[in-house]
Amino acid sequence: MKKVITLTVAAMMGIGTTSAQALLVEPENSNTIDIQMLTDQVEVNPSYASYFEAMKEASFPTENEMPAEVFELSKNPDQLTAGLFAILLGGIGVHHFYTGQTLRGVLDILFCWTGIPAIIGLVEGIVWLCDDDAGWAERVAKWNSK
Repeated sequence: MKKVITLTVAAMMGIGTTSAQALLVEPENSNTIDIQMLTDQVEVNPSYASYFEAMKEASFPTENEMPAEVFELSKNPDQLTAGLFAILLGGIGVHHFYTGQTLRGVLDILFCWTGIPAIIGLVEGIVWLCDDDAGWAERVAKWNSK
């Protein structure tokens, strides 16, 4: 992942392809980038070299951390976003997918041709937007308990 980001930054800064190829042939277990090699082959602005040094020490989320962030988003949906989704896109069930109610979202998609999910979504959106914080928290807790 770091190599891909480094190569992208190198391409944006106009560093030669020989330098980029040299980065690609490094062994997979190597996490270091030889900045001196890059600066020897191409004339590089010193601020760019410091940027590469910072990239070496940057930490990026692992693949295991990404789904947790997505899960937290569906576990604690924002009231305003959910209400607007219900009003604007309630006919196809986007608000149900956003709040983690996948089955209801699929049912909305299946019956969207009738127009009934759009009417229900409009009503749900208005109710959700008019809820106070305690009511919204109770509603979310009920969804998460199922």
